[in-house]
Amino acid sequence: MGRRAKAAALRLAVCPASQKNAALDAMADALESQKDRILAENEKDLTQARADGLSGAMLDRLKLDSKRIVAMAKGVRDVAAL
Repeated sequence: MGRRAKAAALRLAVCPASQKNAALDAMADALESQKDRILAENEKDLTQARADGLSGAMLDRLKLDSKRIVAMAKGVRDVAAL
């Protein structure tokens, strides 16, 4: 996985900013449009985490809600705006 990430980073380094920004905007759009699916999968993760005995603080960090997903999408868009 590390080798693939490094190879991807090298390819991204030569992409024009407009292409990178379009990809970031698409990621933000996907976060928002797939919010229900993300929340459903997150609930599965939380169920497993509880079964594994994760602490309340860790569960809180893992838990997503609509507000957090909107904030994630905004963060991605903020990066694109840089």
